[in-house]
Amino acid sequence: MNPNERVRAVYQGRKPDQVPLLLDLSHWYKKNRNVPFNLTGFTGVEQGLVDLHKQIGAVSYVEMGSFYDLYSDDPEVSLVSSMDHDVFTTRITTPLGTIHEERVFNADSYSYGIRKNLLQSTDEFPIIEYLMEHLHCRPKWELYRSWQASLGELAYPYVPLPYSGSGYLMARYMGVEATVYAILDEPERVRRLVQAVNVCNLRILDAILDGPFETLIISDNYDSNVQTKEFFDGYVRDYYTEVARRLHAKGKYLAVHVDGESRGVLGWLAECGVDCADAVTPHPMFALTPAQMRAVAGPGLILSGGIPATVFGNIGSDAAFIECVKRWLDTRLASPRLIMAAGDQVPTDAPFHRIAMLPELVAKYGRY
Repeated sequence: MNPNERVRAVYQGRKPDQVPLLLDLSHWYKKNRNVPFNLTGFTGVEQGLVDLHKQIGAVSYVEMGSFYDLYSDDPEVSLVSSMDHDVFTTRITTPLGTIHEERVFNADSYSYGIRKNLLQSTDEFPIIEYLMEHLHCRPKWELYRSWQASLGELAYPYVPLPYSGSGYLMARYMGVEATVYAILDEPERVRRLVQAVNVCNLRILDAILDGPFETLIISDNYDSNVQTKEFFDGYVRDYYTEVARRLHAKGKYLAVHVDGESRGVLGWLAECGVDCADAVTPHPMFALTPAQMRAVAGPGLILSGGIPATVFGNIGSDAAFIECVKRWLDTRLASPRLIMAAGDQVPTDAPFHRIAMLPELVAKYGRY
């Protein structure tokens, strides 16, 4: 099988010849190849990143830029991002007011930390609700096909949907603490905001649903330490279920980017009809071992991840890295709904030889 055929087989419920290998090498590539990092993302095929994937032999699936534009026909609505002296600013203007977010580049972590959240209080929620009501979507499938052509058998691009309403608040634009207080103090305002974001996202989904992609990803960065079952049931479950239903009706699949504590949430995702839990990270970085993850998820949910950043990065050892990979691959015997990947992005401090080891390790310990 070709590398991307293995991924396709797992999504289709078939057993491939070996566990597929997916890697998000984009962050490692930018840091270690001294590529300027702009949060607006790639606007075309990044040949250096393509070459890196070909050197490693790992399927590329995310961080390829946006496959659609969001715009408004209302002249009083604007959504503008700009970069000035390592500060990335997003500014939203509607007839109800203007708000902005500031993120500052950190050269050591090669990332942008939030200096000012977009939303400071629930009084600003109507600005976002107005924006969501007036956003439209214009697909850019030429970019998708360009990445496919460049990557060849290493291409399996996921198409991202924006943050869900709950993820928009907690994981991105308001922060955990402020969102929790808002839920406790003004639950109806929170529900209106979440609903407005989700309705907009479903409109975006309908606009791209007939596109060439096979799998859509929601990058909500879910973490069950702070996003409890009560939170999931109240703000997340129905939305994920509806997105999965619409995708499945078109023969497509849904992945949700977890990237946090997965205890509990794996079972909840499976109940919603989600096909894949992406960026799942086992012990020792989080609570569950790979075997426990499979037990919680059940046999049908695809588990994609397996290597904690603390093991992949330079504070880990080669022996610990190899053992971690083996433990993850062992779970294929319980269910072939398995993908070998980093817990999230390949960390910027991962030694190159460790990345290069992965295809051989998967071929040796991941065959069926």
